[in-house]
Amino acid sequence: MKLTFIEDDSLFALKSNLPKIFTKFASPDAEWIKEYFGRSPFIDTKYTVDDFSLNMSQEKPFLTEFENVQRVYNSLSFLSDSQASDERLWAGLCINHFWKYTQYRWDVVSKCTVDSVKQHFFFGFGARRSLTRNAIARLWWIGRLTHDSSRTDPYELTSFVCETSDYIMHILERNTSNSPMITKAFLSALLTAREEECPINTDTVGELSKYLNLLGGTYILDCLPETKIYDKILEKARSMKTS
Repeated sequence: MKLTFIEDDSLFALKSNLPKIFTKFASPDAEWIKEYFGRSPFIDTKYTVDDFSLNMSQEKPFLTEFENVQRVYNSLSFLSDSQASDERLWAGLCINHFWKYTQYRWDVVSKCTVDSVKQHFFFGFGARRSLTRNAIARLWWIGRLTHDSSRTDPYELTSFVCETSDYIMHILERNTSNSPMITKAFLSALLTAREEECPINTDTVGELSKYLNLLGGTYILDCLPETKIYDKILEKARSMKTS
């Protein structure tokens, strides 16, 4: 398929008029968008990718997250971080190729509100948070920040993050997650801590994420060796086991 994005003016028009048109995002398909503009608002990029679909087989949509991260990241890993931060790309994919998936993943049909449409079809927050709330950007960025080609299983860290939506929130929505190196060091420490039977759950991961932020106030984390970050997080996790 040809990778497309939505043009600026059309994106602005849709978002500006959401209070009047948001119920249309519960429609069975997106044909109304072309009728709304009287033309197609999508523009082809220079990239052609193999057609791929997303898993929508589970009653609980989050259970498809890990599989769909792999499908999206494997297909679009060539994107630069700059390209993958562009709302026009992700909004275009959500309201074109992956209309049905976006509805499925975020229950848009039965819970169609202005906020849900803005968050999951478009960017509804600041830059960092929007990347993990837009339905398709979220999948790509989870892959970008957790895929580790040096591991026997490159998606081992991804699998851990996708165990619960709280892990994604605690780990990937913080400023420190801008760096794949920092994120991978953090996640590697969590896996080791769990192997050592330290309590790794949504509460402790939240506390360890806060601790990583505190470290960011003391050190320039991007300048630290990955092993240093790993050691500090593992040491903190071990201390929580005995406290």
